[in-house]
Amino acid sequence: MDDARVPDRTAEENTETITEKNTEKTAAKTAGTTAEKTAGESAGQAGGSVPGPLSAQDRIEINEILSFSSHLLDNRRWDMFGEVFVPEVRLCAPQGEFTGPAGVRRFAETVDLSRFPATHTLNSIVEAVDADTAVAWSRMLLLTWDRRVACGDYIDTFRRTEHGWRIERRTVAPRNDSASVALAEGGYAPDPYAYAMFDDAVLAAAGRAGR
Repeated sequence: MDDARVPDRTAEENTETITEKNTEKTAAKTAGTTAEKTAGESAGQAGGSVPGPLSAQDRIEINEILSFSSHLLDNRRWDMFGEVFVPEVRLCAPQGEFTGPAGVRRFAETVDLSRFPATHTLNSIVEAVDADTAVAWSRMLLLTWDRRVACGDYIDTFRRTEHGWRIERRTVAPRNDSASVALAEGGYAPDPYAYAMFDDAVLAAAGRAGR
């Protein structure tokens, strides 16, 4: 009878121990999450937007914009330039600097692409600057209406807009025109060379993103 009146503390103690351990795990997890969040916020405050890799979908969209820009140029669809360029786009080329979609058309007119059919083909690499900015370096191959071939580089800075990715700056550097050949003494090298142009474009875009 006396044993029946003694409370069984073993089950209660086990329950209390499990509860304490679960509480400790929850507290540790919360502390870790808070620390990670604080570190991320600090990095953002120190350097502006926190750079991160582009998603696969971002890269697909950027490459589609590059391809579509060539289709529009080759088919002279000036009215659809808003699908690939921001309204204030800047294009820099040996012929000068051009602003806005209308400026891109004026550039095409200076090299007779507005009058004669041509085919642009690009292969591109893309570097992320931050979640909303990227720079693409494209090797451009141009087949002209009279079956001549020209090539060059496009350095494009992309910005994510409410309508998707758009080109906000394009630098054009020919590779095998007469001026480039003379500059390189028989070789094919634009001035400045595309590697430097690509690096400069990434740094410039990073500077804008950080402000």
